[in-house]
Amino acid sequence: MRVMFTRSKLKALASAVAVSAVAGMLVLQQAFAASIFTDTFDDGQADGWTNQYGSWSVVTDSGSPVFYQSSTTEGRARAGNASWADYSVEAKVKIDNWNGSNRTYVAGRYQDGNNYYAASLYNSSGGKLEIRKKVNGSTTTLATKGYALSAGTWYTVKLVMNGSQLQMYVDGQLQLTATDSSLSSGGIGLIAYKTVSKFDQVTVEDLSSSPTPTPSATVAPTITPSPTVSPTPTPTVTPTPTSTPPVSEALYVAPNGSDHNSGTISNPTTLSSAISRLAPGGIIYMRGGTYSYSTQITIERTNNGTSSARKIIQPYGTEKPVLDFSSQPYNASDVSQNARGLQVNGSYWTIKGLEVKGAADNGVYISGSYNRLENLDVHHNRDSGVQLGRYASTAAKSEWPSHNEVINTYSHDNFDPDNGEDADGFAAKLTVGIGNLFKGCIAAYNTDDGWDLYTKSDTGAIGPVTILDSIAHHNGQTSSGNTTSNSDGNGFKLGGEKIAVNHVVQNSFAYQNKKHGFTYNSNPGSISMTGNTSYNNGQSNFAFDTGTHQFKNNLSYKGGSSDKTSGSDVDGSNVWWKNNASTNADGLLASDSDFVSLTPSLTRNADGSPSMGSFLKLASGSDLIGSGTPSGTNIGATAP
Repeated sequence: MRVMFTRSKLKALASAVAVSAVAGMLVLQQAFAASIFTDTFDDGQADGWTNQYGSWSVVTDSGSPVFYQSSTTEGRARAGNASWADYSVEAKVKIDNWNGSNRTYVAGRYQDGNNYYAASLYNSSGGKLEIRKKVNGSTTTLATKGYALSAGTWYTVKLVMNGSQLQMYVDGQLQLTATDSSLSSGGIGLIAYKTVSKFDQVTVEDLSSSPTPTPSATVAPTITPSPTVSPTPTPTVTPTPTSTPPVSEALYVAPNGSDHNSGTISNPTTLSSAISRLAPGGIIYMRGGTYSYSTQITIERTNNGTSSARKIIQPYGTEKPVLDFSSQPYNASDVSQNARGLQVNGSYWTIKGLEVKGAADNGVYISGSYNRLENLDVHHNRDSGVQLGRYASTAAKSEWPSHNEVINTYSHDNFDPDNGEDADGFAAKLTVGIGNLFKGCIAAYNTDDGWDLYTKSDTGAIGPVTILDSIAHHNGQTSSGNTTSNSDGNGFKLGGEKIAVNHVVQNSFAYQNKKHGFTYNSNPGSISMTGNTSYNNGQSNFAFDTGTHQFKNNLSYKGGSSDKTSGSDVDGSNVWWKNNASTNADGLLASDSDFVSLTPSLTRNADGSPSMGSFLKLASGSDLIGSGTPSGTNIGATAP
């Protein structure tokens, strides 16, 4: 999907620019830039791109469409407007084959193949990052640093061009800065110089509406956050006011830290204090150990990073921080009074590598936008583990949480003592906006559903949610056997109250859930179901009674009852379980011999991504291999 706007159509957005000194360099920080171009290639097309060299096509990578350059000589593709001047361009980049010590670029102010700036991934001496310019055919490296790079790994690369100031970010963190005024305007480019590369989620944000930052010798002191605004009067932690200015580099917290400490590694502060002090582009490093909380930790709505300078919370090195909210009181007579664990009302935060458990309500609740949760372990909370929803009942629909990413996160054993029908693994329901994504996540042993995308008539349709490469199993009871008669136990519940929302689910697995593997749950829209596998669920593997849903390359095997598949069976590419047998429009059958193993063997990799080993992997010689659409595509999900 591609969206473009001319400058005359850009909405006037309130923006703020902060300038902070990082290692002797000025960092330009701009909040809420206006998006003028996006392309996720989800429509299978690359409209608007001009391919100058190489071999370009849209292909599927792990169930998601991406822009692929397969030539080993040089590939260039360009897009955008020659008048663009001050903007950032960001893209996800994966190099499949370096073909020697060569480079892949995300380019900006691209005028032609001989004139552009570039953020470069360079396979030399273990890997390097570079800011480069090419002017009149002559290339110059403006800044460089060593950076470990691996083939087959996705990197989010951003190039920021604001006047003569150039910045390169990788995975949300500033890596390089440079100054150059050779090129003042141009479009964007994707360049694979003797590499085989894939690109996705290209975004351009206009910076011209921001005031030009002026360096200053002073930084405004921290303002104590205003009280939390939330749908319920949940208690919050209010940091003690401090005269310490916002920190844009790193703050350290530890279980024995103090609010008034400086936040150095030898004098650590608390998480709530660090959250209130951190400036855009800064990182909070959490030391290992258990952090015991009886009240909620809240990131206020006014506490935001920016698209080019996110705020980050992550462990220090390989240490393991555990946020334990088990001492929060639980109000069984009025569950709306219960506190959450970590509530993220702000935007542009990245939170990764933490364990969160025991909250009286949700473990993690996101009401802001453009946030990213990564490699979390969220469990034994007394409502859904991870939930997205509005910050207050007074929030306008335009304020509903949008464009959040939940990546490689495990949500399990969440149980609500009240009635057992609210504790899902992941809930993006009732009041969520557009662009929310779950990828590489696992929902298991939750007393209600693995995923719940419920809608209600009084709040109306939510934004379409995308779920990729994810797994739901054994939902409907906890691993210790706790369940109730109200526990639904669906793997992926994709609707509610007959409201149409066109969600997307790709390359995901549902197995051994109490009820359905995948269910429309009365959603009469056109849910896109592509390349999913559902196995041995208590009722049906696929329950889509009505609607115009689009099914392609899905595999159902050994369900408790027959599948219901209202919609389009694209090219007859699906294998369904009906009347205790597999069925396919082209006569394909599924049997035990089509799988290497039917014994669950799910683990998590170091980055939190799931690994299923041989479980539900298609066996060599299975006629399901290559029989999907387009020709050569397997039927069913590809086991990670």
